[in-house]
Amino acid sequence: MDMELNGDLTSGYRVADLKGGDLDAGGLDGMDLNGTNPNGASARYAAFRRFLSRFDHRTGSSRTAEQPASPPMRTMLLGLLSSRRRAHTRRLWARWLEPVMLRDPVLLSIPDPLPGCIRVIDTAGWWPALSRRMNDLPVTVQTRLENRLADGALDRVLASPEMVDWAETLRDRSLAVLDAMRTDPAALAHFLEEANTHRMRAASTLAIPGGVAALRPLDGTDVDTLAAALRLSDGWRSLGGRAPDMEIDELLACVRGAMADGSVPPEAMALFAVAGLYTRRDPLLGAALRALLPLPLVDAAAAWLTAHTEETDGGVVEMPPLGGGPALSGVMGATGASAGRLGGGLGGR
Repeated sequence: MDMELNGDLTSGYRVADLKGGDLDAGGLDGMDLNGTNPNGASARYAAFRRFLSRFDHRTGSSRTAEQPASPPMRTMLLGLLSSRRRAHTRRLWARWLEPVMLRDPVLLSIPDPLPGCIRVIDTAGWWPALSRRMNDLPVTVQTRLENRLADGALDRVLASPEMVDWAETLRDRSLAVLDAMRTDPAALAHFLEEANTHRMRAASTLAIPGGVAALRPLDGTDVDTLAAALRLSDGWRSLGGRAPDMEIDELLACVRGAMADGSVPPEAMALFAVAGLYTRRDPLLGAALRALLPLPLVDAAAAWLTAHTEETDGGVVEMPPLGGGPALSGVMGATGASAGRLGGGLGGR
């Protein structure tokens, strides 16, 4: 999983200049809400990468210890590639969430809590609040990353065995922090205040429908979702993709396959599946996922979708336009389950 979140124009929504991105910044350093190509480098770095690759080609035997270090031109190019992408530690940490991360800006203005939903802008609040509670770990990881960038491009460094180990350490420490706050209401309230401050600051650079005032603050339910996602995220490695990027048939096949071979825990698959459901917003998909994954989270997400559909005079269910996903029309009203009270949580938690 590669979390390279670009900062270019997509679907009319643009993250502003994004010049922040220091260790504790609440900005979206390089993060694109819609992320049309989250697994590849942005176009503005592509030429640099192609040129840089020329320095990595070797003829004959492999490079020996006696050969000189990276030439000055290669070092300069590596610096250019990394100069505006400084939130490396957050990027490493957020990779755990990337398979279920939603980028549709319109989802930010929905006043109801979306069960099991994690938006890209949420990490702009979660990471600064968490990192300040990890002692010197984030600084250590950031230093190691910066040192390694002298010898390789960011994508390669992030995928190295050392950084994979550091990512696991960041995940474990995050869970320790979140678990400790469950029994300390005052600490949890302070944590949420910090997270929402950073998230609101990042949101001020975005074109959110309804404006920043429409952004629902993160609350204790969102903390539970974050903790569950981090705890279950290791199970998504075998899926090889992002749920929001999958077509409906692909998502259903992915869920069926994972359930058949037992490669992913049901609770992890539920989080993955509802991310695709929020993207597609198709009641038929919700009904199918309920049958495949009869868990509280899937039921709650499908119930939310049903509650936000409308029957036309012809008996057709239509979703009020939310943007980002395909329009929902031609779906018979009888297919959706009746809307229930949103509740429950992540099955098995």
